[in-house]
Amino acid sequence: MKSRWKEMNYNEELDCWVVIWGDNSGYKMHCGEWFDLHLGNGKTLSCRLELGRDWYILTGRNDVRFYLKKNETYMVDL
Repeated sequence: MKSRWKEMNYNEELDCWVVIWGDNSGYKMHCGEWFDLHLGNGKTLSCRLELGRDWYILTGRNDVRFYLKKNETYMVDL
């Protein structure tokens, strides 16, 4: 069974986050896109990608903001 989780990395050339599919093609993420972020131990976080000075996600009823680290790889489901 294939995992629903895909790697999301920051691409400096494109200046955006890219989700890598199984065939190594990439999907460029855009502001306002919703996705699930894998937190581990079966926990997920539904969030929306946004850009200010840096890329961040918004989540929850109060739009809590978490900044993404460009040197990290995140596991996501679109």
